[in-house]
Amino acid sequence: MKSVLQSTSRPTLSAWLSWWIMDLAILAGMYAKEAVAVQMVAYVIGCAFVIGACLWRRADLGWTPLDSKCMALVLGALVLWALSGDANFAIVMSLVAIAASCVPLIKNLWHDPTREPLLPWILITIGGIFGVAAIPKWTIADALTPIVFALFQIVCLSLMARRFCDKKNASV
Repeated sequence: MKSVLQSTSRPTLSAWLSWWIMDLAILAGMYAKEAVAVQMVAYVIGCAFVIGACLWRRADLGWTPLDSKCMALVLGALVLWALSGDANFAIVMSLVAIAASCVPLIKNLWHDPTREPLLPWILITIGGIFGVAAIPKWTIADALTPIVFALFQIVCLSLMARRFCDKKNASV
C-alpha cells in the first residue's frame, strides 16, 4: 500500500477489485459452512486498503477490455452463487472468478515485473504457504481457498522475481 501511496507501483485495479469482491463472497461461504479462516479476513481488509490507496492517489491504472471481461466473470460467479444458494458452490465459483481476475495482473506482470511491489507479495506468499499448512480439514470450505490462493501467489511472485533476471541479462 505504501508503494501505491508513493506512486512507485501500478497495481492492476481490476484484479484487486475482483479479489476484494470474491474474497467477500468466499468469506461469506466459509461463514455459512462455519469454516472461516482468519486469513480470509486479512485478505478482505488488505484488498480494501490497496483499492483505497489507489483511489486516494488517483493512480493511473489503465482499464482494458480484458479487465472488463474478467470483471464480468466475477459478477457472473456472484449471480450463480445467488441462484444456487450452496456455500461450497459459492466458494468454487468465487475461486474460478479469482482465477479469471488474475489474468490481467499476470499479463501486466509478464510485460513489467516491477509493476507490483515485491516485499508485500513475498509476505503474502509466505502467509499463503502457512495458510495451506494450517488447513484444519480437507474439505472444499477449509482447504480449497488456501491452496488456490497460495498457487496464484507463487505464480505472481515468480513473475515479479523476473525483475532480477532481466537486470542480470541486461548487464551481460
